[in-house]
Amino acid sequence: MRKLMLTNAATFPLSAHEGSTAIWHLAEVVDWPKAKGTYELEQADHEIAQTTMQINLIKEAQRLTPRAQRELRSLVK
Repeated sequence: MRKLMLTNAATFPLSAHEGSTAIWHLAEVVDWPKAKGTYELEQADHEIAQTTMQINLIKEAQRLTPRAQRELRSLVK
């Protein structure tokens, strides 16, 4: 994954977490080669990856301060 990121820095999805280990959302990673036309994922697998990403993002949003949660809600209305 890191090799793909380094050799395609301009277009590769941003990681969800960086540190001693980087973590990406699977949905974004599999969408990347699909957009380039080099890989096609089964629709059911793609839906699972998208759903998992949405659940993880919602869980992370719950960790925000109340003020940040209000600001986020105002952005997505």
